[in-house]
Amino acid sequence: MLTGNLATRSPRPINAEPGVLTLGRTHGVAEHFRTLVARHVQTDLALEASSYASSYKHYEHPGAYRAIFIVIDGPQSLEDNLALVESLRSDNLKPIICAVITGRGAFNKIKYYLAGADFCMKLNTLSDDSAELLGEFFNSEEWHRDIHLTLDPTRICLLGSNKKLDISFAEMKILEAFALTSNHILSHDQIASIMGLNTNFYDPRALEKSISRLRGKIKDMYGTNAIQSIRGYGYRLMRGLISTA
Repeated sequence: MLTGNLATRSPRPINAEPGVLTLGRTHGVAEHFRTLVARHVQTDLALEASSYASSYKHYEHPGAYRAIFIVIDGPQSLEDNLALVESLRSDNLKPIICAVITGRGAFNKIKYYLAGADFCMKLNTLSDDSAELLGEFFNSEEWHRDIHLTLDPTRICLLGSNKKLDISFAEMKILEAFALTSNHILSHDQIASIMGLNTNFYDPRALEKSISRLRGKIKDMYGTNAIQSIRGYGYRLMRGLISTA
């Protein structure tokens, strides 16, 4: 189970913005990564650190966090931590979960995405130089997102920012499927099936064109890149961007 005392950068005020939790094999690893995170966020954001083990229970308040970083500092931990990601994600759809793999060796990003992670980053070490690589995450649109869209299946449209975007029935079904899956990921074949294509013989270029068109519609109307490509697998919807009416 999760062990170690929580190391809190500052007391969490009532109604404060959700903070960041770092989890590591040991409390020291988690605490060190917390200090790297601290360089990229506003000073009043609550930052906490705790350790995990291969046998764990759900963290008591995962929904209290805007983001959860799981630091994986050994190849032997790669498979074990897939279960940790799945457990944290299964009961909570809100936090952004980021798997941070350190050290040498390859790992399968798709496994972590399918388990429920939103980001996977590879750091050689948890050194000061590695702190700069965190900038990609904290500069991402997902971290800075300030809009929320609602999918209305009845009117077949997206609603948000006092704007209404009409979409096709197929596009509505695709967005609905994205929003209703815990990892917000659909494979190429899943999307083809939703579009009514023959999953054995469809043209991948037609599917890519359809997703690109949908992504462009949302970008033009709301200014956000809602759908990202997962190379070799499919596509992912930005977490927390779209909910169903």
